Amino acid sequence: MHPDDDLPAPSDSERLLSEHGPNLLAEARQILLRDPVAKLAGLIIQPDAPDAAAIHAFAAPFPGCPLPPGVWVGLVPRSYVEALLRARTGPDHWLEQGWRRQSILPIVVSTRRGHQFGFFSLATGKTEM
Repeated sequence: MHPDDDLPAPSDSERLLSEHGPNLLAEARQILLRDPVAKLAGLIIQPDAPDAAAIHAFAAPFPGCPLPPGVWVGLVPRSYVEALLRARTGPDHWLEQGWRRQSILPIVVSTRRGHQFGFFSLATGKTEM
């Protein structure tokens, strides 16, 4: 038996954050270089998440032109998810004063088990809590 065999498997959310978080972070940094006052959030939506249909409809590039099936990963204006972030995590570690540049990229992961959250420092790339 390998010593790691008794460790719990990473959750879908942890795996999705590990897989897509760095690319979302890099993309957010590029956008914030061009638009320093923007406020962004990442979304990772599994196709079987309860809110997947609504997210796909919202994020489709053109009406009547749905996104391809599968996991949806992208950046959105942070205002789209602020109510969820405030309700589930509170604002203390991700919400800066309005006049300050964004320093934390919140990422909302929606799976069949609900929502999970990741918070990444835009300066260092490290996970913040």
